[in-house]
Amino acid sequence: MIGNMIRVSEEELEMFFEYPELLEKKIYDENNSDADWYLDMDKLWEGVQYLLTGKGTAELEEPNTLTRAFFSFQLIDEEQDLGYGPAQYLTSEQVKETNSELQQLDIEALKNTTTGSDMVAKGIYPGIWDKGNTMEHLFDTFREFLAFYQQAAENNQAVVSFIS
Repeated sequence: MIGNMIRVSEEELEMFFEYPELLEKKIYDENNSDADWYLDMDKLWEGVQYLLTGKGTAELEEPNTLTRAFFSFQLIDEEQDLGYGPAQYLTSEQVKETNSELQQLDIEALKNTTTGSDMVAKGIYPGIWDKGNTMEHLFDTFREFLAFYQQAAENNQAVVSFIS
Protein backbone atom coordinates (compact mmCIF):
# COMPACT_ATOMS: atom_id res chain seq x y z
CA MET A 1 0.00 0.00 0.00
CA ILE A 2 1.52 3.26 -1.19
CA GLY A 3 0.32 6.64 0.12
CA ASN A 4 0.06 9.38 -2.49
CA MET A 5 -1.01 13.00 -2.61
CA ILE A 6 -1.42 15.50 -5.39
CA ARG A 7 -1.92 19.26 -5.41
CA VAL A 8 -4.56 20.54 -7.82
CA SER A 9 -6.42 23.75 -8.56
CA GLU A 10 -9.98 24.16 -7.32
CA GLU A 11 -11.12 23.98 -10.95
CA GLU A 12 -9.36 20.67 -11.46
CA LEU A 13 -10.87 19.31 -8.23
CA GLU A 14 -14.33 20.28 -9.49
CA MET A 15 -13.63 18.45 -12.77
CA PHE A 16 -12.71 15.31 -10.80
CA PHE A 17 -16.14 15.37 -9.13
CA GLU A 18 -17.84 15.48 -12.51
CA TYR A 19 -15.37 13.23 -14.37
CA PRO A 20 -13.56 10.93 -11.88
CA GLU A 21 -11.81 9.17 -14.74
CA LEU A 22 -9.74 12.34 -15.22
CA LEU A 23 -8.29 11.81 -11.75
CA GLU A 24 -7.27 8.26 -12.65
CA LYS A 25 -5.75 9.46 -15.89
CA LYS A 26 -3.76 12.13 -14.05
CA ILE A 27 -2.43 9.96 -11.24
CA TYR A 28 -1.61 6.90 -13.33
CA ASP A 29 0.23 8.81 -16.06
CA GLU A 30 3.83 7.58 -15.71
CA ASN A 31 5.17 11.02 -16.62
CA ASN A 32 3.54 12.59 -13.57
CA SER A 33 5.15 10.53 -10.80
CA ASP A 34 8.15 12.91 -10.65
CA ALA A 35 6.06 16.09 -10.89
CA ASP A 36 6.43 18.60 -8.03
CA TRP A 37 2.65 18.47 -7.42
CA TYR A 38 2.84 14.71 -6.71
CA LEU A 39 3.97 13.32 -3.34
CA ASP A 40 4.69 9.60 -3.09
CA MET A 41 5.07 8.65 0.58
CA ASP A 42 5.64 5.02 -0.34
CA LYS A 43 4.78 2.73 2.59
CA LEU A 44 5.49 5.45 5.15
CA TRP A 45 2.04 7.05 4.85
CA GLU A 46 0.66 5.46 8.03
CA GLY A 47 3.81 6.50 9.88
CA VAL A 48 3.13 10.09 8.79
CA GLN A 49 -0.47 9.72 9.95
CA TYR A 50 0.80 8.38 13.26
CA LEU A 51 3.08 11.39 13.72
CA LEU A 52 0.05 13.63 13.15
CA THR A 53 -2.38 11.79 15.40
CA GLY A 54 -0.60 9.28 17.62
CA LYS A 55 -3.01 6.70 16.17
CA GLY A 56 -3.13 4.09 13.46
CA THR A 57 -5.52 4.50 10.57
CA ALA A 58 -7.97 1.96 11.99
CA GLU A 59 -8.36 4.16 15.09
CA LEU A 60 -9.19 7.34 13.19
CA GLU A 61 -12.60 8.89 13.60
CA GLU A 62 -14.01 12.02 12.04
CA PRO A 63 -11.01 14.24 11.43
CA ASN A 64 -10.18 17.59 12.92
CA THR A 65 -8.14 20.31 11.24
CA LEU A 66 -4.84 18.50 11.78
CA THR A 67 -5.75 14.84 11.50
CA ARG A 68 -7.54 15.32 8.16
CA ALA A 69 -4.25 16.08 6.43
CA PHE A 70 -4.16 12.62 4.84
CA PHE A 71 -7.56 11.08 5.65
CA SER A 72 -10.17 13.80 5.26
CA PHE A 73 -13.12 11.40 4.94
CA GLN A 74 -14.32 13.59 2.02
CA LEU A 75 -14.51 11.38 -1.06
CA ILE A 76 -14.29 12.47 -4.66
CA ASP A 77 -16.22 9.41 -5.89
CA GLU A 78 -17.09 6.67 -3.40
CA GLU A 79 -17.41 4.17 -6.27
CA GLN A 80 -13.89 4.82 -7.58
CA ASP A 81 -11.19 2.42 -6.36
CA LEU A 82 -7.66 3.72 -6.86
CA GLY A 83 -6.05 0.61 -5.42
CA TYR A 84 -7.24 0.70 -1.81
CA GLY A 85 -10.42 2.70 -2.04
CA PRO A 86 -11.45 6.11 -3.32
CA ALA A 87 -9.50 9.35 -3.26
CA GLN A 88 -10.07 11.85 -0.48
CA TYR A 89 -9.66 15.60 -0.74
CA LEU A 90 -9.37 18.94 1.00
CA THR A 91 -10.42 22.18 -0.66
CA SER A 92 -7.89 24.97 -0.95
CA GLU A 93 -9.47 26.71 2.05
CA GLN A 94 -9.26 23.53 4.12
CA VAL A 95 -5.64 23.10 2.99
CA LYS A 96 -4.80 26.56 4.33
CA GLU A 97 -6.45 25.77 7.69
CA THR A 98 -4.70 22.40 7.94
CA ASN A 99 -1.37 23.82 6.85
CA SER A 100 -1.56 26.44 9.58
CA GLU A 101 -1.79 23.62 12.14
CA LEU A 102 0.86 21.50 10.42
CA GLN A 103 3.43 24.28 10.38
CA GLN A 104 3.14 24.62 14.16
CA LEU A 105 4.29 21.04 14.75
CA ASP A 106 7.63 20.63 16.51
CA ILE A 107 9.50 17.96 14.57
CA GLU A 108 12.25 17.71 17.17
CA ALA A 109 9.69 17.08 19.92
CA LEU A 110 8.06 14.39 17.77
CA LYS A 111 11.46 12.78 17.20
CA ASN A 112 12.09 12.74 20.94
CA THR A 113 8.72 11.19 21.82
CA THR A 114 8.17 8.75 18.92
CA THR A 115 9.89 5.39 18.91
CA GLY A 116 9.93 2.70 16.28
CA SER A 117 9.28 0.01 18.86
CA ASP A 118 6.10 1.80 20.01
CA MET A 119 4.93 2.08 16.40
CA VAL A 120 5.57 -1.63 15.80
CA ALA A 121 3.73 -2.53 19.02
CA LYS A 122 0.74 -0.44 17.90
CA GLY A 123 0.65 -2.18 14.49
CA ILE A 124 1.48 0.89 12.41
CA TYR A 125 1.91 -0.20 8.78
CA PRO A 126 4.30 -1.48 7.46
CA GLY A 127 5.66 -2.61 10.85
CA ILE A 128 9.35 -2.00 10.13
CA TRP A 129 9.83 1.05 12.32
CA ASP A 130 12.47 -0.56 14.53
CA LYS A 131 14.67 -1.60 11.59
CA GLY A 132 17.74 0.26 10.29
CA ASN A 133 17.24 3.93 9.50
CA THR A 134 13.47 3.66 8.94
CA MET A 135 12.66 6.35 11.52
CA GLU A 136 15.11 8.75 9.89
CA HIS A 137 13.47 8.07 6.54
CA LEU A 138 10.03 8.62 8.12
CA PHE A 139 11.01 12.05 9.41
CA ASP A 140 12.50 12.97 6.01
CA THR A 141 9.17 12.00 4.44
CA PHE A 142 7.32 13.97 7.12
CA ARG A 143 9.33 17.09 6.23
CA GLU A 144 8.44 16.55 2.55
CA PHE A 145 4.79 16.20 3.58
CA LEU A 146 4.92 19.51 5.48
CA ALA A 147 6.62 21.26 2.55
CA PHE A 148 4.01 19.80 0.17
CA TYR A 149 1.21 21.31 2.27
CA GLN A 150 3.02 24.62 2.58
CA GLN A 151 3.31 24.89 -1.19
CA ALA A 152 -0.34 23.91 -1.67
CA ALA A 153 -1.44 26.60 0.79
CA GLU A 154 0.77 29.25 -0.84
CA ASN A 155 -0.57 28.36 -4.30
CA ASN A 156 -4.23 28.21 -3.22
CA GLN A 157 -4.43 24.54 -4.20
CA ALA A 158 -6.60 21.65 -3.09
CA VAL A 159 -5.04 18.35 -2.00
CA VAL A 160 -6.15 14.88 -3.09
CA SER A 161 -4.89 11.80 -1.22
CA PHE A 162 -5.20 8.12 -2.07
CA ILE A 163 -3.63 4.76 -1.40
CA SER A 164 -2.57 2.68 -4.38
